[in-house]
Amino acid sequence: MPVSARPHHPSRGAVWTSACAVGAVVLALTATACSSSPSGPKAADSAAKMSADAKWLAQKERSSNKATTPFTVTQDGTKAVSCGHGKASYTFAGQQTFTIGPVHTYLDVTTVVDAWMKDRGYSIDFDAKPKNDYYTRNSQILVNKKSGIHLTVTATASGEHATTEVWSVSGHTECLRTG
Repeated sequence: MPVSARPHHPSRGAVWTSACAVGAVVLALTATACSSSPSGPKAADSAAKMSADAKWLAQKERSSNKATTPFTVTQDGTKAVSCGHGKASYTFAGQQTFTIGPVHTYLDVTTVVDAWMKDRGYSIDFDAKPKNDYYTRNSQILVNKKSGIHLTVTATASGEHATTEVWSVSGHTECLRTG
């Protein structure tokens, strides 16, 4: 049979070369996937953001209410609590007291806080169910899903004719990777 009349079959060498090339690509992709960094925020980074955001919010509220008392931080968000498996959580807490007038309403917490925090990546956590009473306690629970942060802002007073309000911010990060 003349050479030109033979059916064309790839040589064993070409098949072997193609198989090796495919194997090398698969191996390279697997190695890249295994060595790539884990996804999601780091616990310490989210803790720093939580602390900065809570302090920023407290300062915003202080300015809004012309507060004369300082915002006192009782948990600064720097102590890691191990969740196991290379993950940790952090907490933050602080409060301040305001003198309030007769026109003050607790709606400040629910109408202002979420608007202030929206540009910082927070939204109302509609799954959370805060216990509110219009005259004595009102809370707003916010979540930053990208950073894994949950903040609760609460205003409490001694009743309808109270002259002072305690305004507190507490928060925690989800269990996030440490490395």
